Amino acid sequence: MTQTNKPLYEKMLSEPLAFSSTDFEALISSYQSPVDQKYNVETALQDLRECVKKIYDLNEDRLRETSNANSGTLGKLNRRSTRKRQEDYYKRVENQQPGKKYIRIYAEGDSWFLFPAFVTDIIDWLQKNDHYLIYSDAYGGDWITNILYEGQYIEALSIHSPDVFLVSGGGNDLVGNSRMAGMVSKTADQKIKHSAESLAILKDEERELILLAQPYITKDFYAFIWTMKAQYTLLFKGLYENTGKFEKMISLTQGYAYPYPRKENNYSWRYPLQPIVNSFLGTGKWLFRPLMIKGILDTRLQRAIVMTFIYEFNEMLIDVAKGFDNVHHIDCRPIPEKQDDWYDELHLKSHKFRDVAALFKNFIDANVK
Repeated sequence: MTQTNKPLYEKMLSEPLAFSSTDFEALISSYQSPVDQKYNVETALQDLRECVKKIYDLNEDRLRETSNANSGTLGKLNRRSTRKRQEDYYKRVENQQPGKKYIRIYAEGDSWFLFPAFVTDIIDWLQKNDHYLIYSDAYGGDWITNILYEGQYIEALSIHSPDVFLVSGGGNDLVGNSRMAGMVSKTADQKIKHSAESLAILKDEERELILLAQPYITKDFYAFIWTMKAQYTLLFKGLYENTGKFEKMISLTQGYAYPYPRKENNYSWRYPLQPIVNSFLGTGKWLFRPLMIKGILDTRLQRAIVMTFIYEFNEMLIDVAKGFDNVHHIDCRPIPEKQDDWYDELHLKSHKFRDVAALFKNFIDANVK
């Protein structure tokens, strides 16, 4: 961080509810060169990674260990699924038919784009369209902080020249290793962001739950949201304003739906392996356990807090998209209507992921010419 933007970072982390849109624009502009107007995205993402470490009280080694999606059983499943997807991609590329219109798609992200077994995820459903050529680097459990810091997407975009860039990330940054516990308070003594008037556009139940959650959410969550917003903004600044290579490419984000904190293993006849997978993955450790750690035992309040987190995350991505002509947000919050629509705490059942994929498909087919 430079002496110019250090005060902005300090305000963002210590007083995020006082951090304004003007402050945010000044922070982003501090990385723009006065000579060629390009953004120093690499330096910015390094600084923002430092913010993530401060929010979570992690050092670099611990961050890498905590956020590693390439190790253990999950890593093996990720590698196997990704290898299979990429092999399928190259077969499709080699067997293209003259005169047929194909849409090239690059996907980078987390388990909503790659649930490596038992669940048919968003990319799985999109791959069923034979006019899509999808190259995917998504890994279940990956953090957007790592995705951007490592920059693998830059080379992939240059090689595959997609019509559409799909990116999903931020959920694991928020809920990995019970980190969410640091963003809530047992007592209702925190500063609030919203009033009933500022949420007037929402449905009654949604508004009531978000208002209920407000005084239990600490400043660290809002600092996290600003950090995510800066990371996504600089991602797209680098793609659309630093170079003309991707000016026609459409980018689509997604911000998850409203989950239910729950430790119980679900079961339905349609998904007979669900209890086994839930037990293996440890459902409950992402949302329910961190809230219980902080002594938040009321199920309605638990639901309210998690809903507020996802509300803020989606609204943040919607706001990011407004700053770019070719960036759009796929809002899937209305898709799951009840707890039974969820496979575990974080992931939808296959038929609901199909409905989310349909949102992506409808947008892609209508906007890629």
